[in-house]
Amino acid sequence: MKVADFTLPNGIHSFVEAAHDGKWLFMTGRTNGMHTFESDQNNFPPSSQNLLIYVVDPKTKQVFTRALDDPNSGLSQEQIDSLSVTSAQGYQWKKRLYITGGYGIETSTGNYTTFDILTAVDVPGLMHWVMNPNKPGRAVDHIRQLHNPVFKVTGGYMNRSSGEPTLLIFGQDFEGYYLHGGDGDYTEQVRRFYIKDDGKKLGVKVLPSKPAEQDPNYRRRDLNVVPVIHRHRGKYHNDFVAYAGVFTPTTGVWTVPVTISGTGHPHMDNPDNPETFKQAMNQYVCAAIGLYSKETREMYTILAGGISFGFFDDGEFETDEEFPFINQITTIRRNNDNQDAQFLMANEYPTILSPGSNLGNTLLFGAGAAFMRSDDVESYEHDILKLDRIKEKTVIGHIVGGIQSTLPNTNVASDSSASQYIFEVSLIPKR
Repeated sequence: MKVADFTLPNGIHSFVEAAHDGKWLFMTGRTNGMHTFESDQNNFPPSSQNLLIYVVDPKTKQVFTRALDDPNSGLSQEQIDSLSVTSAQGYQWKKRLYITGGYGIETSTGNYTTFDILTAVDVPGLMHWVMNPNKPGRAVDHIRQLHNPVFKVTGGYMNRSSGEPTLLIFGQDFEGYYLHGGDGDYTEQVRRFYIKDDGKKLGVKVLPSKPAEQDPNYRRRDLNVVPVIHRHRGKYHNDFVAYAGVFTPTTGVWTVPVTISGTGHPHMDNPDNPETFKQAMNQYVCAAIGLYSKETREMYTILAGGISFGFFDDGEFETDEEFPFINQITTIRRNNDNQDAQFLMANEYPTILSPGSNLGNTLLFGAGAAFMRSDDVESYEHDILKLDRIKEKTVIGHIVGGIQSTLPNTNVASDSSASQYIFEVSLIPKR
């Protein structure tokens, strides 16, 4: 991994992303660092909600931005509020980016809430609006929205597989100011629905959640949920795996993964079984990269940095119940029997020293960042890379944004910030 020779003009984290025609689209998220737990009700200041839409061309290294509140956006204040939230769920299906929920302020009331909105974004159209400010057109012409309580989630994950419903996996509904000791209403389920979208009308058909009754083992948010492939009865199937997440009822991290079928049925192995895999590192949402080998029928998920219960210090494995930021990268290998093993990678984020707060400290990256696949690398559904096709050192994509922290454990707001950095990621196959 190395620092790319271009950056974002501003840092962002906990955003949603899409890609089209070799370019990237980023929206929602925040522009400050890790939230604090001050008692002044200003732990998610509205001034740090991301109002910019970014279009990035990694080949020409150009970055275009345009604001949601641009006089020519045509967006109402309610729409602007719902599109500048943090930790929304989003996934791309063909040329549409679908976004649900997220936490932020309602300007009309001054209240903080988790939004109950599904947004459908025409990715090429919105990119064109951002890149051509002097041409006619409005952002609102490329954005449609729908209210439903099923969408009222933040810190979860959303995706779908071909022929299957959209899955809204775990997360919470948090209402009001984010203060120390505050807690949200966790979904503890996989919510399921079909999005009805003909390009003009937007609708939803809600299905029963799974499991039918909430399960406290699924009390999880801000986690890495990743698409995976496995072969069963002669066919390849697309599932999802929820790795770790926070918080257990005793405010710890989860360590036993949850496998979710393409139809939305979750399963977790017995944590009391000594043979059950327990994830040691990279428990908080971070940049994640998926690769699958048909030759070995193994799935690999690379988790890059972020916030972690475990870490290595001078070659020794240690844990910290305050969950520090780390630069270390691990890979979880899942075989065709859904058995996992986690490995520490030899490389980590490049060393970049803080130019400001805690001057000279090594910056720690990855939390709330996104991985963008290179168009030159072949992939399966969900941008899972075709590992067997990578025969030599290959740039497989870039990691964009996220939180950069000057300390493993932050104390004040200035200890961390949103990252402008873009990292080029190369894979060197084992020979």
